[in-house]
Amino acid sequence: MKHIKILDLTRVLAGPWACQHLADQGAQVIKVEPPQGDETRHFGPLHHGESTYVLCANRNKRSIALDLKTPAGLAVLEALLAQSDVVVENFRPGVAARLGLDWEALHARWPQLIYVAIHAFGDRAAGWRERPGYDLLLQHMGGATTLTGWPGDPPTKHPTSIADLTAGLYATQAVLQGLLQREWTGEGQKIVVNMMQTQATCLAYHATRWAAAETLDEQRGNAHAGIVPYDVFKCLDGWLVIACANDPTWRRLRAALQLEDRPEWSTNAGRVADRTRLTECLTQTLSRLTIAEAEERLAEASVPAGPVLRPDQALAHPAVDRIALEHPRLGTLDLPGPAFRTSTTLKTHRAPPDLGADRDEILREIGLFAEVDRLQEAGAFG
Repeated sequence: MKHIKILDLTRVLAGPWACQHLADQGAQVIKVEPPQGDETRHFGPLHHGESTYVLCANRNKRSIALDLKTPAGLAVLEALLAQSDVVVENFRPGVAARLGLDWEALHARWPQLIYVAIHAFGDRAAGWRERPGYDLLLQHMGGATTLTGWPGDPPTKHPTSIADLTAGLYATQAVLQGLLQREWTGEGQKIVVNMMQTQATCLAYHATRWAAAETLDEQRGNAHAGIVPYDVFKCLDGWLVIACANDPTWRRLRAALQLEDRPEWSTNAGRVADRTRLTECLTQTLSRLTIAEAEERLAEASVPAGPVLRPDQALAHPAVDRIALEHPRLGTLDLPGPAFRTSTTLKTHRAPPDLGADRDEILREIGLFAEVDRLQEAGAFG
């Protein structure tokens, strides 16, 4: 990936998240920000003036601030585009065209360029394609929040920005698909990541249940509509999650915890039908055990189970790889690393850049450093 050059024109989370995944794998990512910076630089919570939003989605990038409303700023961007493989943007539909940065204009000049746009409602839905959107809006319009929580609870969002994060992952896939196709054709293409569409696809079996039977699930907390036991249970010292997805696992679970052997519980269908009584039995048994005692028995029986962890505990889990990120003001940060490792994954990681920190280096690479004073006077950098 080290030969791939990506222009990150995005802000907030979905686009920066996508481009960070690619930067982690060695791609050269330049984050182009407006003179006031990506708005997340001002999002709280701040730690010693640093945004934790910026920290989570912008490592291994370089930054240049450009005022794209000025001819000089656009000229610098065009010089960057001429050397880029991919551009990723999440302007509101219509903004790119007003700036002369829409797909048609860029493709005519640089036919090899891959253009990935992230829009809240795509680019085809009349009456919606022009609308802005943030994670909260997309989560609630995406259908899943009506199923979150217990019966009677109000619609509840996921505590992480799951609409942004899933859209970012799809955008990463879009970039890779574009690069793969270009290997065969030599041509770039435009790919639109529709955040509403990504939320609809994440409904998964809830969507197929509606399509096949026109039935909707209901709020049921941590329980599963079609699998029992598949829930969170209280132990003496905390909460334990058990995911018993088939009958052989149930038999091992029953033996490990010495539960009663009811014939109606021998199949998942029977367990679902008798959900209340089985859950009461399992709850009573686990209420007399510590998490460690229950987990030890279940681990020996190869039953998927584990403690419910706080974020700090999850980050400390031995299955979670962490990276040491050296930050110029915050010191060494122990952060979760890339989700997977390949032969090109970076072994050392750069902290997110300060706004415009790499301007001169970037200008040298595109042959414009000698004109920095003229560009400054012309307002290219704000």
